[in-house]
Amino acid sequence: MSVRDTIAPPTVAFPDGDYVSPGLARIRLDDSFPNMVVGDKSTATWPYLRREIPHNWYVDRRQPTVGFVNRDEAHILYNSALRCPGRQLEIGCWLGWSACHLAAAGVELDVIDPLLAEPDIYGSVLASLSHAGLAERVRLLPGISPAKVFDLAGLERRRWSLIFVDGGHDRPAPLRDAKAAALVAADDALILFHDLASPEVAEGLDFLRVSGWNTIVYQTMQIMGAAWRGGIEPVRHIPDPSVAWRLPEHLRTYIVSGPV
Repeated sequence: MSVRDTIAPPTVAFPDGDYVSPGLARIRLDDSFPNMVVGDKSTATWPYLRREIPHNWYVDRRQPTVGFVNRDEAHILYNSALRCPGRQLEIGCWLGWSACHLAAAGVELDVIDPLLAEPDIYGSVLASLSHAGLAERVRLLPGISPAKVFDLAGLERRRWSLIFVDGGHDRPAPLRDAKAAALVAADDALILFHDLASPEVAEGLDFLRVSGWNTIVYQTMQIMGAAWRGGIEPVRHIPDPSVAWRLPEHLRTYIVSGPV
């Protein structure tokens, strides 16, 4: 199966409980993740999970308390990557759901995650990428950020124009990853964040904003965000109009992406 076989036109329905912003190109990669199921939010222990948002929260049945980016968030990644051809970077991939959506957009992807040193996780990510026909586009690199990021950037004299940061969520990891991303970003660059519902994760976006980057947040279940500079701009996102969205206090000064 090739990734072209997974691309779904806008009329193809996703499962009940999913939402994808109008205007975003759609893709469906579920067949490459046979262990992905809708999780039980009541079992999650992370204090910043927004259980009140009615969208599906996807997990791997083997690790049912750890969530993936949800359907809408995955499409923000996919559509962002469509704008950023070339070799790009992901810091933290868990079991590869986000990496597949980035690679499916046609980019070559460097993925850095310490969990990839675990054979079971590495094998699971590789199996999903292979099933989607994407394994040759993705380099899976076990290692800890930011050290591995700097090693790779220095060794290959590389800068990335799209960087997705979804690594460690406890302070000071998000801020450290954001600082690293800023140092290895190209002059025209877009940096995306997941789980900004956590004030500790939001410190990374805060840093880029005070450093002069343009910033915006996306009202999704776990709140995504973007920082950009130069000739790249983030995708526009329309939050689900059926949800009474609220922003946590630590994000109240940010612009929220929405209709023109």
